[in-house]
Amino acid sequence: MAFPPDAVRVASLTLKQITSSIRVQSPYSFAQTAYDFMGGMWAAELVLAAVDARESAAISGWIASLNGPVGTFELDMAAMDYEGPHDKISADPVVAVAATARAQALVLQLAGAGDRALPGDYLTLGRHLHIVTAAEAPTAAFRQRVTLWPRLRRPVAPGDPVAMRVPFGTWALAGPETVLSVSQARVRTRTLQIMEAL
Repeated sequence: MAFPPDAVRVASLTLKQITSSIRVQSPYSFAQTAYDFMGGMWAAELVLAAVDARESAAISGWIASLNGPVGTFELDMAAMDYEGPHDKISADPVVAVAATARAQALVLQLAGAGDRALPGDYLTLGRHLHIVTAAEAPTAAFRQRVTLWPRLRRPVAPGDPVAMRVPFGTWALAGPETVLSVSQARVRTRTLQIMEAL
């Protein structure tokens, strides 16, 4: 499914990064061991802006069409308080060097001189959202090695598109229930629990 209807406007956002890593501790010696199972995913709570009856109907129809967590939709980061790359990205880059699924490192082919990704930038590969955690300086050939979270969801090949100017993710409702709140003054609000659709 494509992006939500225009009536869906985010009033507030809680974005969560969930990892499959754990730290266990001995109850006897308190010695600790960390385990990294290399999994990571996004989850979020969206509080939607108050809407009128017509917009509420459009949102209700869209939510019903998702059929709980079965349907998926795309949500761009601009709707979630992201104003774009923190440095210059004149055009979206492409993958420069092939990488396997679960890899953390990615080499970008930037569009031109002065372009570069920085830690904290979001990007989309294969409809999945990633955040840059580390970035080397671009080379003279406009290539830049970056480290991502979460790990790559699938293998990538040279030339695969990378959305950086308007990154988005593929999401699903986190559970089978959604709630509409209507106040005495007919103010209609919704809170949606969503998770990355993998």
